[in-house]
Amino acid sequence: MQIIRGDDYQSWVYSNEGDLVVVDPWLTKKQVFPGLNWLLHRSASDESYLIKNNLVNQVTHIIITAHFSDHLDLDSLNLFRKDVEIFTTHEASKVLIKNGFENITVVQINKSYELGSLRLTIYQAGKPYHTTTFAYSLEDGKSKLFHESHMFNLNTRIEEVEACIMTVDRVKVFGLVQVSMDLEQAKSAQSTLKAKYFISTGIAPSRTKGLISYILSVKESYLQTELLSSVCREAGDSLSI
Repeated sequence: MQIIRGDDYQSWVYSNEGDLVVVDPWLTKKQVFPGLNWLLHRSASDESYLIKNNLVNQVTHIIITAHFSDHLDLDSLNLFRKDVEIFTTHEASKVLIKNGFENITVVQINKSYELGSLRLTIYQAGKPYHTTTFAYSLEDGKSKLFHESHMFNLNTRIEEVEACIMTVDRVKVFGLVQVSMDLEQAKSAQSTLKAKYFISTGIAPSRTKGLISYILSVKESYLQTELLSSVCREAGDSLSI
């Protein structure tokens, strides 16, 4: 299985045999809160991997981990065919159905799903997003990766993880509610998972602008992640496991 950084923020692409899976795709030059650019927006510093390599029509499955606009970007999703298989949350499914997508599976915690040659298993996310998002593993029969886009759930029980994808740039809302991990928490999570490779996601949250950014306190550690691993640091970088 090949793990590919899909953009300069938090999209991921997995390639295995004839399957091409994309997670939380962002394919446009600017990601905005629907109809409210002043509330939340982020500009891309590099072209997405799928666009650059003309692979949008080859995507076989999409995973959308949350209904938030930086995970469910409709301008990007509307570039895919409407019958592409999508695995997502209940809240996100309502948005997708309203926008014409036809092949949606609402995932359940501790359940597994077949994505062609890959097996997707769903885990409960860490607080405060434990009821609205999910973590997951993806395996090809030989290797396994784990992805949590916000906070690692300390109760997660998973074995034989080759690579983990998690946050390292701490974000707090109003300085109180933590919504992404810092570097030390990431190190601890990697140790718990016994993962050989660590890959950072949700990088450089300070580049997200708009009114909401003023209620966030950010401590970025991404540039220090060579302390964990140096793989998949730029859009298009890949790791085979």
